[in-house]
Amino acid sequence: MAFNGIAITTSLVISGLMRKFCWTCHRPAAACFCGQVLEFESSAGFALIVHPHEVRSTVGTAWIMRRSISNIKWFRSKGIGLDEDPEFLSLLGAPDAVPLLLFPGPQAFNLSHGRTEEWQSLVPAGRRPLFFVVDGTWTEARAMLRKSRLLSALPRVSFETPRLSEYGFKKQPHPGCLSSVEGVHLVIELLAQRGWGTLPALREHDRMIGIFRNMVRHQLQQVVTTFWSCR
Repeated sequence: MAFNGIAITTSLVISGLMRKFCWTCHRPAAACFCGQVLEFESSAGFALIVHPHEVRSTVGTAWIMRRSISNIKWFRSKGIGLDEDPEFLSLLGAPDAVPLLLFPGPQAFNLSHGRTEEWQSLVPAGRRPLFFVVDGTWTEARAMLRKSRLLSALPRVSFETPRLSEYGFKKQPHPGCLSSVEGVHLVIELLAQRGWGTLPALREHDRMIGIFRNMVRHQLQQVVTTFWSCR
């Protein structure tokens, strides 16, 4: 009977947790951001390659982008098998898009300072950029690239920024390294500044950063509360 009692109690606890969890934004109910979202369509294309750890994470940024950018593409992958994924291959071969990898590298085109002639050569008139964003820790992201020959072979694009990431509870490897949502937001801004793209009419993309900041603030508050409750 003790075993049955434990099983019933666990079932009730699990049920209670599920009632308090939003599966739309993948956050605990106390941190649900669905009511804050301003959905928009991006003039540039974005495709997220999301590591399974980030899919399950309640403090990642992939779900913020998935809920906010109406035309975003989403792949849950560690990189293995990505090169055989029909939807992935279809995106790579889309005639109206130029697939690019948003990831630093010595040969990466710099959106902040790159020459217009180089950009126009990279993304010819009549086609739009499609940025593939690898979402995971930096270690996971590099491993994912090693496992996908097609993804790692894409032309790389990066940027320079004096900003530091606002991801207050995650350490970035270098100054100027941003979270995925911060990077995507900056790319949208840079494309508009350089005349290579347009901003959402009401700057709805700014709301992604607002949600991100609220998430960080909430998590830091949870850490402080947990610390003092354990003393």
